[in-house]
Amino acid sequence: MKFSITVFLLLCIVYVEGQTLKPGKWTGEIAYTKHNVPFQFEVIPTGEEIPEIIFVNGRERRSVKNATIKGDSIFIPLDPFDVTIKAKFGAMSLTGVYIKHYRNASMPLKARFGGVRFAKKSTRNSARIEEKWKMTFSPNSSSMSDGVGLFKQIGDRVTGTVISETSDYRYFDGIIDGDSIKLSSFDGAHAFMILGKKTAAKKWEGEIVFDRNYTESWIAEFDPNAEITDPFEIVKIDEGTHKPYYDLLGAGSGKNSIDPSKYDGKVLLVQLFGTWCPNSHDQTRYLVNWYNKNSDKEVEILASSYEANYSQDYGLQRLAQYKEVNSIPYDLVLGGRLSKTGAAMSLPFTDRIKAFPTLVFVDKKGYVRYVHSYFNGPATGEYYDAFDERFNQIVDELLAE
Repeated sequence: MKFSITVFLLLCIVYVEGQTLKPGKWTGEIAYTKHNVPFQFEVIPTGEEIPEIIFVNGRERRSVKNATIKGDSIFIPLDPFDVTIKAKFGAMSLTGVYIKHYRNASMPLKARFGGVRFAKKSTRNSARIEEKWKMTFSPNSSSMSDGVGLFKQIGDRVTGTVISETSDYRYFDGIIDGDSIKLSSFDGAHAFMILGKKTAAKKWEGEIVFDRNYTESWIAEFDPNAEITDPFEIVKIDEGTHKPYYDLLGAGSGKNSIDPSKYDGKVLLVQLFGTWCPNSHDQTRYLVNWYNKNSDKEVEILASSYEANYSQDYGLQRLAQYKEVNSIPYDLVLGGRLSKTGAAMSLPFTDRIKAFPTLVFVDKKGYVRYVHSYFNGPATGEYYDAFDERFNQIVDELLAE
């Protein structure tokens, strides 16, 4: 009898140590106060104990290859953000928490093998989604703001994004269910959900779920000409009369962390960003790619970060990790605590930036010539292409002077 129990226990230990997630598509939920936000991922075998995990949002595929497994627990770091999924798992399910370390916040999370992002419940024919919406957020409050919805519908499936003057909301995926729309997006740092209902011909209303205790109402109508303010026009400047305050741009890294003379006679791009921000990360990837392809040009980049849950030690540690994960070849410094007014202190022509990221173009004489507020990333299609074209035009113009 003792022999049988011993063998049984050894077999259990071997099973626990050798188990892994079942390959294929998984569906999860992050539990907020009033809503559960669904997301999906794929588990891809690698031939090793640790599989590749790919988070799926529309046409976006976000790969994680550095998860760790200890017994029946899995730890999934969502780099480059200071976020982790920790869960107990079996072959076809997992239960745990989604932790935002930079906010000292955690939320319950669960996932199961298979499933769908949103289950269709209505038996009626689904409404049709026009590809461009004029959207208004918090329409009945003093914080009202505008946006543009960019959606595509194939059958009952809808994908797309929303652009606003605080950057795009990245990749959404979901369904039309009768006269209702249900979309979600999970980029590692944020889990968003759009819920809405058709109220009249070409008019919709609903709410956007941003975080566990933060939602915002919205209304929308079809408008093929809908636009928001050009990001190059958000911050007005007196051309060629202002220079950045470099001591403030690098204040978190310490005195004399930036040597402005390094940029004399060169075009300088100053990025104000945060390592916690997916839109900043999208822009960082653009800048890294551009810089590597244009290393022969007299252009430098200086990125200054503004961090949540701030301390100097924490901020510098985050920058080191961010630089390594993104293989950043240009200068990176710590600006300070997350604050739009704090970030603007380095720019003498404004008292508050509109959004993270903000990109500042400095000419060869050291004067600010253009400011680009917010970022239309790759999820926005033609808007991302327009940014790329305008970015290169400005750089070439400043280089030619």
